[in-house]
Amino acid sequence: MSNAIDAVKTVFAGLTRPGAQFELEETTIQGITYRSYKNAPATLPQIYRESLAFGEQPFLVYEDKRYTFKEAYSLASKVASQLIDQFDIKKGDRVAIAMRNLPEWILAFMGITSAGAIAVPLNSWGGRDELEYGIEDSGAKLVFTDARRLNHIVADLAEMDVRAIVVDDEAASQNDRVTTWQTLVSGPAIEMPDVGIDGKDPAFILYTSGTTGRPKGALSSHWSIGQALTSGSVAGMTMATQHPESVQAAMKRGHAPAVLLALPLFHGSGLHTVVLSALRQGTKVVIQSKWDAKKALELVEREKVATFSGAAKMIWDFLEHPEFDQYDTESILNLTGVGAAQPEALLKDILDEFPLNFLGTGYGMTECNMYASINMGPMYLENKDSVGLPFPVSEIKVIDEGGDELSVGEVGEICIKSPAMVEGYWGKEEETAKVLKEGWYRSGDVGYLDEKGLLFVCDRKKDMVIRGGENIYCAEVEALINEHPAVVESAAFGVPHNRWGEELAVAIHLQPGEELSDAELQDYVAASLAKFKVPTHVVFAEQPLPRNAMQKVVKQEVRDQYIDELAS
Repeated sequence: MSNAIDAVKTVFAGLTRPGAQFELEETTIQGITYRSYKNAPATLPQIYRESLAFGEQPFLVYEDKRYTFKEAYSLASKVASQLIDQFDIKKGDRVAIAMRNLPEWILAFMGITSAGAIAVPLNSWGGRDELEYGIEDSGAKLVFTDARRLNHIVADLAEMDVRAIVVDDEAASQNDRVTTWQTLVSGPAIEMPDVGIDGKDPAFILYTSGTTGRPKGALSSHWSIGQALTSGSVAGMTMATQHPESVQAAMKRGHAPAVLLALPLFHGSGLHTVVLSALRQGTKVVIQSKWDAKKALELVEREKVATFSGAAKMIWDFLEHPEFDQYDTESILNLTGVGAAQPEALLKDILDEFPLNFLGTGYGMTECNMYASINMGPMYLENKDSVGLPFPVSEIKVIDEGGDELSVGEVGEICIKSPAMVEGYWGKEEETAKVLKEGWYRSGDVGYLDEKGLLFVCDRKKDMVIRGGENIYCAEVEALINEHPAVVESAAFGVPHNRWGEELAVAIHLQPGEELSDAELQDYVAASLAKFKVPTHVVFAEQPLPRNAMQKVVKQEVRDQYIDELAS
């Protein structure tokens, strides 16, 4: 067995031993027993209170606005009190958030969850229909919004029986259902209300960022979030042991820890891994409301940002910006691509520019509050295709179509059991029953476990093309094509075929000035993959492929664009 893998397992064992900070225990919920962290925070309000230990240290930075941890807590206290006193919000009521990344987004979230209400972050990229779907599906009584999102929904507030709080004071309208943020938080300091929140109480509903169909609202309890964030802390401490030189460099530089928030807050990659983690660690959060590589460079230099996670495209934009060398980026120690496997070329560019960069990847989704497995340090360098080892509280198995557990190396559907798992999908009992059974979540991802316990993800189950009985994992084909120097991005998908069932098609967006023929691309794939995995159809997109808010290619839109032409 690899010494690097053994090293991570040894650290996990030490961190979770009896009496240690992350000691494990067994917790039974609704008859299902989970491994859990004994000392994890039980509620979000507990995390907020404990963040007061960081007092006057900077917490939120946005343009010319700055809030310390103490100031943020004070404002969140006002929000919570006003929700209860002025808006009659009670425990269990839903309160939505529909705005771009702003300090007020975070302060509203803290206030909502402190008042015992269920926060409902909505996709700020959505239009009127998507926003109103989230409001009505969750049954929200109130929505925090900015001017742009308010314009989408203001005409329908009365029909939906919803009130709104808008953060842009100038956007306040004559609509008697709209209140301004400033009205909400003006006045003297107010003590944070205590409404008796229990760890098993629901905390928030995060809508899945699926690229097909209507999103489903995943409901998480306060306790499950505390468990997830504690896995994040375990990852951080383990990562430090694998990168001692990087830790020493950070200590020598003496900068206060700072993270760039460029991913959307309505997704776990922004909410969990940045903001909620920052509240536990005392990290400064530097907010970008809209992705812009030059602005990111300016913020990294000005705020001495050490950590920046983004989709691979965002990392490329950052590294390849024509003015990159004009900015001081020496503070960067953790530049990481999320949402998909990092291309080898991207990893090389990151290490060329930042040789002390922390290395790693992981596996998680909304339904397990982002933390299922982790790969890091030397273990990652030796096993780049893997998403790593399960966290100490995570159990992972792979099953066949009949639900039977498969052996090492056999490919099937990945299932996860974890105390960080969601309660289910809001108002969708049938959908919940399909994916959650006896504590195990059926991820819809296809993969396998190897003899060392490492997890490998091959593809989304529904994104697999079956040609003549042979399984083609689109992610595998895309990863290879994306390594071609002429290619910016690709999307593989299935096309119906009378004889084979399906044939493989791929849409490709090329680098400016580059040329590539169908035959050249097919020869390139054939040199590395089995013949049946070579795309039958190749189309070249003049424009970048459509993406969602997490910068993931929206495969259904790509398929819809070309399917009639290719299937004819």
